[in-house]
Amino acid sequence: MSSFRRVQDTRGRRSSSRLGASEGTRAEEESASAPVVQRYSVWAKLPALIVLFGSIWVLYGFFADPRFRVSELVIDGANLVQEADARRVMNVVNTNLFRVNARELTARLESEFGVLERASIRCRLPNRVFLSLEEREAVLVWESGGLHWWIGHDGEVLGATEDAGELVMIHDIKGFARQPEGHIAGVPWGLALEMREAVPAIQEFDYTSEEGLIVYVTDRGWPVYLGHEGDAQVKAAIMWALADKLVTQGWGVAYIDLRNSQRPTYKKL
Repeated sequence: MSSFRRVQDTRGRRSSSRLGASEGTRAEEESASAPVVQRYSVWAKLPALIVLFGSIWVLYGFFADPRFRVSELVIDGANLVQEADARRVMNVVNTNLFRVNARELTARLESEFGVLERASIRCRLPNRVFLSLEEREAVLVWESGGLHWWIGHDGEVLGATEDAGELVMIHDIKGFARQPEGHIAGVPWGLALEMREAVPAIQEFDYTSEEGLIVYVTDRGWPVYLGHEGDAQVKAAIMWALADKLVTQGWGVAYIDLRNSQRPTYKKL
C-alpha cells in the first residue's frame, strides 16, 4: 500500500514538473516576441507622426509668416456708419489673416451699429480683408440728453450714433424718450421730413409732446410751434408771412403758434 502511494506521488511531481516547464517556455516565447511587436507598432505609426508634425510645421509657417499679416482693410457701403468706426470695431490690420474670425466680427459689427442690415467679410490671400456693409435707411436723428439715435421712416430706432451727418435732428428737450428702443410713437416724423422739404434751411427741430415740432425764426430766435400734423407747405407760408409782419411792426414775440394752421396765433412779449 505504501508502495502505491510513492508511485502516485512520483507521477504527480513529474506531471507538475512538465507543466511548470511548459509555462516557463511559453512565457519566454511571449517575452521574446514582445519587443518585435513593439518595434513593428512604432514603425507602423511613423508615417502618421511625420504627417502630423509636418502639418504642424506648415500651420506654424502660415501663422508666423509676415506675408499673411493683414495690410489693407477695404470697406464698401459705409454711408451712415463712419469708416473710422468700422475700422475700430474690426481691428484686423497687422493681424494674421488666418486669425480673422469673420463670423465673430460680423456679429460684433451688427451689434455695434443698429443701422446695419447686413455685414459680410471676405479674406483674400495673402493679406487683404474686404468688408461690405448694407445699411438700413435712416432719415432723421433723435437726440435726448446728449445721446443720439438713427431713426427710420416710421419712427423705428435703428441704433445709436455719435454723428448725425446731414440728417435732420430732432431734440427731445423735455425727456419724451430718453432711452428709445423699437419705435418712438407720437413724434410727427412725416411732418418733420415735409417741413425740411418746404424749408431746406431747417436742420434741426425741438420737440415736446405739448407743442409738437418747434423751429426758430428771425435773428431773435422766436419759437414757432408746428404741432403734430398739417400741411407743411401751408405752415411754412404762414410762418414766413407772420414773422415778416411782426418784425416790420417791431413787436417782441414770445412764440408763434401754428399747431392749427387755420387759426394761427402768437403771443407778444
